[in-house]
This record gives sequence, C-alpha cells and structure tokens, in this order.
Amino acid sequence: MFTKHAKKRHSFRTLRAIHDASREMIIGPELPSSTALAKRKRDEEEQQKQRPDFTRLAAKYDYFARHARTTTTTTTTRGECENDATRGRATKRTRKTFIDFTSWQATHDLCRALLEEIGVKNWSIPEGHLVPGFTQRRNYCEWVESLLEKDGVRIEDENVRGVDVGTGASAIFALLFTARHPKWDMFGTDITKEAVENARRNCLAAGAVECSRDETTEQVDALDKSRRRISIREVAKRRRSGVARREEGEDEDEPPILDLDLFQEERVDFTVCNPPFFNTMSESSQNPRTNFGGTAKENSCRGGELSFVRRMILESRRVVARNAPAPPPPQKTTAETKKRSAVCAAVCADDSSVRWFTTMVGSKATLKMAKKTLREMKDVQKIRETAFVQGRTRRWGLAWSFRKANKAFVSSIDL
Repeated sequence: MFTKHAKKRHSFRTLRAIHDASREMIIGPELPSSTALAKRKRDEEEQQKQRPDFTRLAAKYDYFARHARTTTTTTTTRGECENDATRGRATKRTRKTFIDFTSWQATHDLCRALLEEIGVKNWSIPEGHLVPGFTQRRNYCEWVESLLEKDGVRIEDENVRGVDVGTGASAIFALLFTARHPKWDMFGTDITKEAVENARRNCLAAGAVECSRDETTEQVDALDKSRRRISIREVAKRRRSGVARREEGEDEDEPPILDLDLFQEERVDFTVCNPPFFNTMSESSQNPRTNFGGTAKENSCRGGELSFVRRMILESRRVVARNAPAPPPPQKTTAETKKRSAVCAAVCADDSSVRWFTTMVGSKATLKMAKKTLREMKDVQKIRETAFVQGRTRRWGLAWSFRKANKAFVSSIDL
C-alpha cells in the first residue's frame, strides 16, 4: 500500500520517466532506419530531375535567351527492317540548351526567370551580390512545409509566419513562401543596410505590402488582404537593454544573428537561413565552375559556417526563454510542488514559442557539430535533417524545436 506522499513521489517519477522517454523517441537515433535511407535516396533522385527547362525559358524571356547556348548531338543506331531484306541506320538528333554558370549575369537572369515563372516580377540584385540557387531554395521551402504539416499545421489555410535570417539583397525565401502560400506572412532580417534596402525593393516590385518596424503585420493585413505581406528589417547592432544574458560561447563583439526584438514583438512559426559558408572571401572563390557572386558579409564570417550555426543554436534557446510565459505559482511552495511544476512545464507545449528553427548546412563537419550541440541541450525536443542535392552540389537542412509534447498527453497522466 502506498501512503499519500509515496503516491505523489511515485506519480512524479512516472511523469518524469515518461517525459524523458518521449524526448528520446522524438529526437531519435543517430543513424536513420533503412526505410528512412531509402526515402532519402528517392527524394534526392527526385531533386536531381528538377532541372530547369532552359529551352523553354529562353523562348519566353529575352533577357535569359542572350545567355542560352544550344548544342546538337547526333547518335546513330543500326536497325533491321521487318522482312530482314534490307538493313538501315536510325539517326537521332538531341538538342541541349545550357548557360555559362561562370557568368554572374547568367546565373542572375536564370533566377529572375524562374521567379517570374511563379509570379514574382522585376526581381534584381546589385552586381556582385549573392545569387540564390532557385531550385535548392525551393526544395528547402518544401521541406519546411513538411515539418509544419507533420506538426498538424494546415499550411494552405492557416496564417503561418516565418523569418528568413540573413535574407540578403534577394529576399528569396520571403518571395518563395508568399508565392506558394498567399496567406502566410514573412519577415526578412539582415545586418547590412544595402541588403535590406534592395530586399525591400524586390518585395515592393513583386506587389508585397511592406511593414515598417513599428507597424505589425496584423495592421497591414486589415488594410489590404489581397497582397502578399513581407517585412524586411535591419538587425540592430546592439540589442536593447534588459535582454537576457548571453549563452556561454557567444561572442560579445559579433552582431546578433537572430533579431530578439522581432521574435518578442511578433508570433513566429519557423525560421530559415542560408548561412555564410566560409571563414574568408578567398575560400568562397575556390570553385571555378560557378559564379553566384556574394559579398563578404554574405559569403563569410569569423569562424565560418561552423561558428555561425553554433551561435544561432545558442541564440535560439534565448529566443524561446525570452518569450516563454511565466508559469502560474503553485498553491503550495513545497519542494515537491516545485518539482512537479518544473516537469509539467517541460512536458506541456508552449504555444508562444517558435515551432521550428532551421538552417541550411554546407559541410558534414558542421552538421555533425550542430547535432552534437543540440543533443547536449536538454530542452531541445526534436531534431530533423535532410539533404538537398542539385547537380554536383549537396547541402543539408537541419531543424530543431523546443516545442514540448502535446498538452493532451499531459492531461492523460494521473498527477
């Protein structure tokens, strides 16, 4: 027979054990199952087939046609007639259209044409800025959509809100997501004034409603519901006073990656990011086969991609901690009730927090380090990864969430 206090201790230990077990199941093992590997391989093969039709684009857009070059390949095969009396040869001519990917203007106009295909017109960026790989970014968007759908979000009906961290001059993710989902709101942040100004021009040229820093998206939505809603913001060099202390390992001299003020002012469902992959600009120019440009701020940062992703992970924890509502005080301030409140807070979902933080990753070493960092953070509940393969280029997508188990799960437990 359990005493009254023994029952409480037993239920608390049971609840904590269930929470720990659920967390392990959500994060999953280090190596995916054979089924997951097979699905990943099929997804990569499907991505490889999504090559743009250069011939059709050249016929449709004059500014792209000037970059298109066509070659004709002739193949001859031996064949036999039905009566075997004569023998002949079958000739097949194959035309292939291609562009010079070492030309920055060619890659720029390719992205412009592909954006115009989905209704985004008059897009451009200053010469030398980073031209985003359209197909790769689209695959990234599709992956984020699948993460939200698995969380029960009705992506076609709900007002989903996302943040593009480091949107650059292109504002590519904001334009892609709002083209795919007119009901969504997108925010883009950057640390350079030139990138912010050009991103705003691209969004306005595409017919977007631009929000000022003091104007909420809800206010703009009330004025005009027929236009896409995008807000581009410059991240402050220094955060406002009263913010939480920096995590261990964060550099005081580096500008913030995540705009904490934005996350506090607005409801955000997800983030996307294409981080600077290199430590120096000289490293970014070592691929002679392509020229997608990129400024020093877009392509490089101190410590490279590995340092950038780690800092963003640490800052994401502060975003959630800063936005978390204060738990109601227990009726009794005993040690037992404090423990029970802590476990309930860990299990219950926090509706105000970001559903998914995500980033693109350019190297296996960074991916491995990032997953290790996330697993060491006990408050991370879910970790997901995928691969984006386009031509000879392979990138990875990494996602993590601090969102806890469903509240219905807690209500079913006898406290």
